[in-house]
Amino acid sequence: VRRALAEGPRTRSELATALGRSSRYRHLRTVVAEGNDTLLKPLTWQGDMGLGPVRDGEATFLRLDDIPGWAGIPDLDEAGPAVITAYFRTYGPATADRVYDWFSKGLGGKRQAISRWLDQLDERLESITIEGDSVLVLQEDIDDLRTTPASTAVRLLPGRDPWVMAPGTSDARVVPPVRREAVSRSANLVISGGAVAGTWTLRSERLNVVWFKESGRVPRTALDQEVAALAKLLDRPLDPEVEVG
Repeated sequence: VRRALAEGPRTRSELATALGRSSRYRHLRTVVAEGNDTLLKPLTWQGDMGLGPVRDGEATFLRLDDIPGWAGIPDLDEAGPAVITAYFRTYGPATADRVYDWFSKGLGGKRQAISRWLDQLDERLESITIEGDSVLVLQEDIDDLRTTPASTAVRLLPGRDPWVMAPGTSDARVVPPVRREAVSRSANLVISGGAVAGTWTLRSERLNVVWFKESGRVPRTALDQEVAALAKLLDRPLDPEVEVG
């Protein structure tokens, strides 16, 4: 893999082809081509490779040591607070328990280390109350959160998308409790106003949406626009069909 990436960013299929040329690693070609990341994930964890620029709608991978300024993997106690800060900035506000869940159960972080990193961020975090729940937020984000209007956007997300998994399927503001099982089973998700409002499947040119009845009226115009955006990305026509259930 490192040898293949020495020539520049490569797509998954190109990496698989490169492995196929090696008698020693030819057996890994199908594993990589089919999307199994058992091989690629450790290489990213070790700092050997990362995501490169998108090419024709397909992700690429590149060697990190080809990036100007790359200084190698940072020390854990340097990276920890930075990653938690990024989590709050992207998915916050959040409870401390949710941070523990995401970084320990999801990423293997030690609870003692996570507590230490949260303590290091104590002066940057502020406790606020949302609908009776005490949560933490970065102080520099508070004004934006207070002045940003609620979203009405509709989005079609793949199963287990970080938008849902990072706050957690137990967050009733994001995932209706009665729909938690479907979300946990990796169903493709329809997001409306920032919350899970349905699921979707793709069969040839037919995009089937199951709209959750508790999510209210189907925002058909916004949904059709999102389907059109997906059709453009996939470069093929898509005909949406909506069922309320």
